[in-house]
Amino acid sequence: MLKVKSMVITALLFICFISMPIQAKSVTSSEYQAVVDTAYNYFNGAAKGDQALLAKAFDLEFGHVKMIRTNKETGKETIRTLTLQEFSAFFKQATTDTWQANILSVDVVDDKMAMVKLDFKTSKSHYIDYLVMYKRDNNWRIINKTFVAK
Repeated sequence: MLKVKSMVITALLFICFISMPIQAKSVTSSEYQAVVDTAYNYFNGAAKGDQALLAKAFDLEFGHVKMIRTNKETGKETIRTLTLQEFSAFFKQATTDTWQANILSVDVVDDKMAMVKLDFKTSKSHYIDYLVMYKRDNNWRIINKTFVAK
């Protein structure tokens, strides 16, 4: 009898452990899509000059963007930092050329933080963006955008 109880308990624990990843996956997949949507809100907001989409994507209160700048006279590289509020102000009008975005990777951590690697092409430039996001007040927002122009 003790052996049967032990086997039943073992079987129940095994079933619980097997079902846990399935439940976790369903939560993560919904967060994954929300993270991807936030990245595309940024891209589409910039392309269309849509400040509402940019505000939906960016944490305008705490967020920053960092970029490498090269001094044309000295050739020295520096890091320029702007708030996301300042950065979003560059996109007041829709672009007239074609822009393309391709998400290269997404990493969601504990459904509270995420990182998206975005391949972003315009007719003039090619960028690789790293977008770090936090989920606050049930919304994903880009808190840090770091990029290089290729």
